[in-house]
Amino acid sequence: MNIAQAFQETVVQGDHQGMIDLLKEYVQSSKLSVNERGWVFWNVSDGYALLKEPELLYANHRAFFEWGKENLAPEQLHWIVSDSTQALSLSLGNYFDHWIDWYRYACDHAPKLDTNRGVRFESHRALDGSLGVLERYSEMDSVLENMIQLIQEDETWSNILFARITYNKQRMTRLYHAGDVVGVVALVNETMDWIDESSYEALRISRKNEVVGSWEGMNVSRNSQRDINIALNNLACIFTDIERYEESVKLFMQVQERGHHLNAYGFSKWIYSIWKTRGAEAVKAALAANAACEITDLVKHTPELSEIKGLA
Repeated sequence: MNIAQAFQETVVQGDHQGMIDLLKEYVQSSKLSVNERGWVFWNVSDGYALLKEPELLYANHRAFFEWGKENLAPEQLHWIVSDSTQALSLSLGNYFDHWIDWYRYACDHAPKLDTNRGVRFESHRALDGSLGVLERYSEMDSVLENMIQLIQEDETWSNILFARITYNKQRMTRLYHAGDVVGVVALVNETMDWIDESSYEALRISRKNEVVGSWEGMNVSRNSQRDINIALNNLACIFTDIERYEESVKLFMQVQERGHHLNAYGFSKWIYSIWKTRGAEAVKAALAANAACEITDLVKHTPELSEIKGLA
């Protein structure tokens, strides 16, 4: 079994500590290329993030950053700051502002090339999304500006649909929390219109899966039905959060009809939007059709569901 296979096995098993141990042993036993070493750094950080070990995560990621400044090509610097789970896990130990510093370094030193547009977008997406989760809404503006400038670099970019959905989703969050009701309504309507007009069926069903955290994986084309369904699922969750419940229900129904399976978080948002638009009986019907989902589990993700009488 090669390292990629052994690594994938730990990922499938959810063995985060086993993955970290495997990669640390791999570093000691092999002479690695720059991209292989970057992949190890990235995934060790990811393991610590999933284990919610902010101190160990910070130590590894700081080492990743310092190593990256000396060894990565400038165009690869956004690789270091390309994952929101890692960013948010740093916030558990009050290290999040270091992530912002690393992001700014990447923005200042990485050239804007076609070959790194994917990872640059992931970097902007990770920070902007994290700022939203942490309710640091006023800090989202400069990152959103970076995102839209990137989108405007090339209208023929293979990831353009995924990027536009993601950008609009995160801009809606910013507008909503700024109290810009008119802006939210306009952006929601615009987004729903071009989603309806998009040529979804023309997309390939799925894409080649690159190794998690690899340089190639950061720049992969997300122009597939599966990727767009994920982006639309995330948008539907935001519709719930910004009180656009009708659009949320419509979009959740759309992705499910296309074969997308909602995870517990998404399902909880869908159920909440159903309740707000169609009432408790419709919620009961939706739950009955999805017997595997327990209301107690859904409340963990969307506590407001506890307000629905007769479901406990």
